[in-house]
Amino acid sequence: MQRVDSLIQEYREEVVRSLEPLVREYYPALFEAPDNEYLKMVELTTKMTLVGSACTQLAGETYDRRRLTLGNLYGGCCFLADSFIDDFGEAKTREYLERFEILLTEGWFEIKNDREQLFYVIVSRMFGERDVFDSTLRQAILRLFEAQKRDVQLRPRESPFRALPRRRQLEMLRQCARDRGGQTSTVLSQFLIRDLDLFFLHPIFVAGGLFMYIDDHGDHYSDRQHDRVTYLNQVKDPARTLRRIFLNDIQRLFDSLPENAGRELLVAFLTRYYLTRIEKHRLQRSRARSWEVYE
Repeated sequence: MQRVDSLIQEYREEVVRSLEPLVREYYPALFEAPDNEYLKMVELTTKMTLVGSACTQLAGETYDRRRLTLGNLYGGCCFLADSFIDDFGEAKTREYLERFEILLTEGWFEIKNDREQLFYVIVSRMFGERDVFDSTLRQAILRLFEAQKRDVQLRPRESPFRALPRRRQLEMLRQCARDRGGQTSTVLSQFLIRDLDLFFLHPIFVAGGLFMYIDDHGDHYSDRQHDRVTYLNQVKDPARTLRRIFLNDIQRLFDSLPENAGRELLVAFLTRYYLTRIEKHRLQRSRARSWEVYE
């Protein structure tokens, strides 16, 4: 845990060094955005950078300056993409997904505001560092996009999903969370490591899915306030359910990954994240409001 805390401090400084100049040049209003949005981007990116470090070490590679920068850019990209999906209403969400599909299939993205400009600059720099025609990377990106689309399709009150039996709803929500997180970590690992041994893809996917379950539990009250359904805010006993998932997935990681620094870092980070999100959930329940910034 001490190593994780030390790396978080170190990587946070690197994240600021990478992203702050881009924000200042292309979307300076983010610094003044409500709810400490810039700081939230830094915190999410720091976590993504640490996971990227663990994945790189799993494969026996060095988390060098180039990979560190890619991890930082990917975290910023994920933060902005999530905000397009979550923060501007259903109509804007559908529009963003339609336009992003054009970006993936035709390479064209029509920039409409400074926020999108920052997003496109970050994406362009990532694509400039990695061959996006690599079949495994392209497949991972498309699968992540499909997982995001499925997540959005489950949200509207009039969605056919709401008419399904409860057991089927929970099954779909669990799979959706697993796929969103699993594909996010898979795309990250593919950006960082060329020719990644396929042996690592499944445990990295499992780790990403666990990250998403933990994250959803921490956002339980915020998501319900905004009428966003997730697996963890629909089950009867979310803390007990998450504990079962956590113990099972951590054991799977121990059993499937080689004993090296990457495995130790990944497991330690997920354990730290699990404990802090359990506490966040408890505090939100007692305060009836969300934390302003989440470490």
